[in-house]
Amino acid sequence: MHAVTGGTTTMRDAAADVGTPGPSLLTRVRLATTVEDPSWTRGAARRGPAGCDRPSLWNTSALMSCLLLAVSHRTEPGTSPDLPPRFLDREFGRHRVTRFEDIDFPGTLTHEPTRRFLRETGLPEDAHPFRLDPDDLPLPTLAEYGEDHPETSLPADAEHLVRLGRLADGTHVVVHGTTGTVLTWRTPDGTLHPLLSDVSALALTLWALRRAAQLEAVQEPGRP
Repeated sequence: MHAVTGGTTTMRDAAADVGTPGPSLLTRVRLATTVEDPSWTRGAARRGPAGCDRPSLWNTSALMSCLLLAVSHRTEPGTSPDLPPRFLDREFGRHRVTRFEDIDFPGTLTHEPTRRFLRETGLPEDAHPFRLDPDDLPLPTLAEYGEDHPETSLPADAEHLVRLGRLADGTHVVVHGTTGTVLTWRTPDGTLHPLLSDVSALALTLWALRRAAQLEAVQEPGRP
């Protein structure tokens, strides 16, 4: 996921080189999530609204647009774009997406766009490389987490950092309760590193990574 954020400049430059303006990023995301043919995941042709075949180039373009959206909506950091309804449900399954209630939020999570996104859209429970800890509710601050894990080294402002889950390498994913910024926290040295602008960018990136894996599986059907 760090590689996604690191490629922001390159991706923006590539987008700027396109001479003819196309659909907005959100429009592409809506098309990619609402015009679904379940047989597509089995290698069949995917058809658009007019009944014509949608080549893999369009599918790739849609997920790249999603990645662009995830890394570029920084004019108002921490704001959540208007994603399609049940955006994550369509991809991960309704019972594999966790939506939170106000009682799940610590008092220091005051960033309203983050609270609203976690309530209304939620996060996938298991979307490589990210995994929620569904048993860890209400969501703990790092200060609270440190009380149960005294061997960890806590960063400054730990009471304003809310733990969401882990990455595949064991790194913790946290959100700043005031700004909505998503960061990683490494327990061996207690350091924080910026990851993504907000929880909506996290959700969009996980969606795009899953779509990329699906495209690869369709293009290489014989791959184990």
